[in-house]
Amino acid sequence: MTACDGGETKQGPAAGPTASLTVTLKGQEPSVRAVAPAGDPEQEELAAAENSVHNVTVFVFNANGTLDKKHTFAPSVLSETITGLLAGPKKLVVLANVPSTVSFPDGIDYDWFADVRNVIGLDTQKTAADGLFMSGEGSVTLTANASETSTVAVSRLVAKVKLGTVSIVPEAGHDAAKFALTGVMVMKARGSAQMGVPSAAYTPDLFYGGMKGGKSEARDYLAETVTTEDHANRYFYVLPSDNADGNTTLITLAGTYAGEPTYFSFRINDGTVTGGGTNDGTFIRRNSVYTVNVTLRRLGGGSTDPEVTADPASLTVTVEPQEWATELVQNVEW
Repeated sequence: MTACDGGETKQGPAAGPTASLTVTLKGQEPSVRAVAPAGDPEQEELAAAENSVHNVTVFVFNANGTLDKKHTFAPSVLSETITGLLAGPKKLVVLANVPSTVSFPDGIDYDWFADVRNVIGLDTQKTAADGLFMSGEGSVTLTANASETSTVAVSRLVAKVKLGTVSIVPEAGHDAAKFALTGVMVMKARGSAQMGVPSAAYTPDLFYGGMKGGKSEARDYLAETVTTEDHANRYFYVLPSDNADGNTTLITLAGTYAGEPTYFSFRINDGTVTGGGTNDGTFIRRNSVYTVNVTLRRLGGGSTDPEVTADPASLTVTVEPQEWATELVQNVEW
């Protein structure tokens, strides 16, 4: 962002020197870059869609939190100049891929972004083709007859959970021939979360997944059909979770053993390490990727309830957290 004096008088209740501000979006720099497999068209298309920007809105607030100007970028443009701004210190909020269900009040101020009404539903992030929501904030001081430079990084609000390897290594007394893997489910995923500006807050009363009325009736599971031969590239978008209410997000492998349903469920990135791994105990953070590798050992030791975490002796779980590369893409049509 660069700023310079515009030499104009701002119209409206506030008066003073005006300035212009050029805002350019930049993706959050990851510590580990996630690159789609070369030559895999489906994965390359997904990676491009996850990084695409379809719309951008910039809010420029005065130091006291009142709105100076809201500006919407032209389609497929990642840099624009906002004119007619009052000189002085500013707070900047940048939003990309805002869902159509989100609207902003006319009298919006900076504190609105901490309000519980300001939420995004997980159902708006189901398909990357529509653009995954991204947000970021920063500050800059616009000075008359001077240019200023600053950077605001945007990052996705969702995280990505991927099913990595699934290995069947039965212990004595557990017959691999009696076991069939049928699906993978993400449960207790947050149903909604605030936009993440200035900080991401959660709505713990809303979940995707769970048991209804104590019966074995699934409700709003995020599920994929999967087998031990066909598990690669299974992924889910989930909202952040810090386990503040003791209901962290679960990933559950579903199957049958001797014809009876069985489940192997565990908490994502809770710091519990069974057999080695990289779980760091931070649960689910925005704009991160969690690759979950599972080895099933006691095939007959699963649970009849998909929300009951598995006996640690039954399986080995490792989670590989990493930052999610945010390479903003222009002029992409899907």
